[in-house]
Amino acid sequence: MKEPKVHILMSTYNGHKFLREQLDSIFKQTYNNFTLYVRDDGSNDGTNELVEEYIKEHQLGEDKVIIVKNKEKKNLGWKGNFWKLLDKCPDADYYAFCDQDDVWQPCKLEYAVEMLEKNKYQDLPVMYFSSYDYCDEKLRVLHSAPVPPKIIKLRQVMFYTPALGFSIVINHKLREIALQTLDRTNLAHDGWVQKIAAAMGIIVYDSRRTALYRRYSSAVTSGNKNIFSIVKCWIKDEIFGEVMKNEFHFSNSRFYQEYQKYLSADDCKMLYLFAMKKNNIGLWFSRLFYMKRFRPTWSGELALRICLLLNRY
Repeated sequence: MKEPKVHILMSTYNGHKFLREQLDSIFKQTYNNFTLYVRDDGSNDGTNELVEEYIKEHQLGEDKVIIVKNKEKKNLGWKGNFWKLLDKCPDADYYAFCDQDDVWQPCKLEYAVEMLEKNKYQDLPVMYFSSYDYCDEKLRVLHSAPVPPKIIKLRQVMFYTPALGFSIVINHKLREIALQTLDRTNLAHDGWVQKIAAAMGIIVYDSRRTALYRRYSSAVTSGNKNIFSIVKCWIKDEIFGEVMKNEFHFSNSRFYQEYQKYLSADDCKMLYLFAMKKNNIGLWFSRLFYMKRFRPTWSGELALRICLLLNRY
């Protein structure tokens, strides 16, 4: 029986420092029927040279690594770069997103293919994602990823992103639908494919930790922070941050515009309520007192409701 083909899509930008570790972890996978597609977004730190050196050093042919040329020499940003990779790579059975500075566990692809093959619906968009470990720059494990909701439908991904890009593997149908998006400008690929799979297909979660997610010192929360500092950060990031005010509304509005005709009546009604831009007292009231919960933690749900109360969404 022929093994399913996986395309690994790696976006790079000034990632020289940790890139070799990531490449090593990819080529130590127990599942071997994959090709790595790398597209650089205009690095000036030797990232391109490192990739080319790695290919020569390990005698990797085009069946294992393809460099997708940045012919325009433009910096698209990580969102645009991943969309370009998804668009330019040839057809495969599955597509795995890959960052430049993490480390994959040896069985990451094997586990993904195993679970996707068990949930093989050719006519449905299917997304697999796995658990992982948060690490510091030296890959010392800090804690594991939070456990996502047991059931993930559209409501669970409107104001929350359960899966990070590097943990995601999608099937061909999901790629096909995602690439039908007319305007992908400023859309995060990982959040977008989650919305499609949640609304129109299936999301498969694997509790096995399959990657080390590297967090930089500025992003790592200190274990010594007191309750005042934690609450201060929560208010700053969750309530007055730009994600709630701009990104979620932008993404929900765009998703409604692109896919409303494919949604169930209930999902369409719910998304329309939170996608509308006009503000009035009736709309404000309906959003604020929407009866169903959106986010998995009480602190997250409280932050959302405060944002709705303050009309920051």
